[in-house]
Amino acid sequence: MLEKFNRVRRRRKPGEFRSNLEEKISKDLTKLGLDPQYEVDRFRYILPAKKYTPDFKCGDFYIEVKGYWPSSERTKFLSVVIHNPDLPIFVALQRPFMAISKTSKTSYALWCQKHGIRWCPTPIPKEFLMQWATGPKPTFHVRTQKGVAAQTELLSPRTTDQYIVSPVPDISSLTIRKR
Repeated sequence: MLEKFNRVRRRRKPGEFRSNLEEKISKDLTKLGLDPQYEVDRFRYILPAKKYTPDFKCGDFYIEVKGYWPSSERTKFLSVVIHNPDLPIFVALQRPFMAISKTSKTSYALWCQKHGIRWCPTPIPKEFLMQWATGPKPTFHVRTQKGVAAQTELLSPRTTDQYIVSPVPDISSLTIRKR
């Protein structure tokens, strides 16, 4: 059944983005003075012996951009992280508080936190990106309390300062406050 789809599907040209979100992130990274390279490296993982290609390489770290993130793709990414523990990679989530399925209360952000995967919301906050570029590899952390909306904290492994990012309907207006 999918053979026909695969034959008819248009082949991408080298450097052509798979989604508009990836193209937008590339432009944002360029505006911040970084030189993002699109899908340049591949890494082994163990499920069926295949290779994984992250979306962007910026200097010595990688960025994977996710809008909708199905279970099979999450499993593949988790396998890559487990089998490449020193891989400097984080996931930029378009909708970090979206549930991973219709029946689950777990969001993409909570799933990443549970599995120790570094993540951030899109657009990628400039302070977060600059920390990744200069050495410390921070991640966001989801805090929830009963009756209170979810909040994210930016945790840096090499600093004691913590930042709270308050979720707002328009994610492009995220503000970072020092606690």
